Amino acid sequence: MSSVPPPAATDAALRSVHTSNLPALFGQLQVSVVVSTYQAGKVILIRNDEGVLNTHFRTFGKPMGIAADRARLTIGGTNTVWYYRNLPAVAGKLEPPGKYDACYLPRRIHVTGDIDIHELCWDSEDELWVVNTRFGCLCTLDGDHSFYPRWRPPFLSALAPEDRCHLNGLCLVNGRPRYVTALGETDTPGGWRANKRSGGILMDVDKNEVLIRGLSMPHSPRWYRGQLYGSWNPVRAASR
Repeated sequence: MSSVPPPAATDAALRSVHTSNLPALFGQLQVSVVVSTYQAGKVILIRNDEGVLNTHFRTFGKPMGIAADRARLTIGGTNTVWYYRNLPAVAGKLEPPGKYDACYLPRRIHVTGDIDIHELCWDSEDELWVVNTRFGCLCTLDGDHSFYPRWRPPFLSALAPEDRCHLNGLCLVNGRPRYVTALGETDTPGGWRANKRSGGILMDVDKNEVLIRGLSMPHSPRWYRGQLYGSWNPVRAASR
């Protein structure tokens, strides 16, 4: 897998450390992994290269949310969404021949403004959903707007660039947005910060209700084989 950097991207000297069995695991599964780190401003493509782990760094402005499949790679940054498309014909021309099975080339950029993008998801109708953390909503993108709000938690009284609840995680079920996480059930500017330890929630988008409270810094809900998984610590979790 190969990629092309966004305009004016530069790479500083970076290194990585990994467990000795990781290249073999990547080789067995025949996978590559794309990782974002907003602290360093990098997107990292990680792959097995003949028994050695290869890390390919590219510079972005505060990259966070990533949505990727065999056809496309979409990256959310500080105030921009970058769209890449996989062109296998180009991959076949890269040196050495036959080494790469995908090459993602930049195709367009959408300027969102400073909305603090977290997760991105493509739905079953090929529409990109964005977790707009600063405004506390799920939104989509179109050519006429910076973003188009589609849903927000019912406890938020208004759309405002105030990060009121730190909406951050999104999970699709049957190709549609279904579950989200937030760090607080709060409706004041930055209100979630007062109870980061146990103020987190899991919500059902369809039912418009909180399913679990009392979570510590929840994020990344995922639906797999009929069950919901996530990254959170139930400090004193309680159902609605």
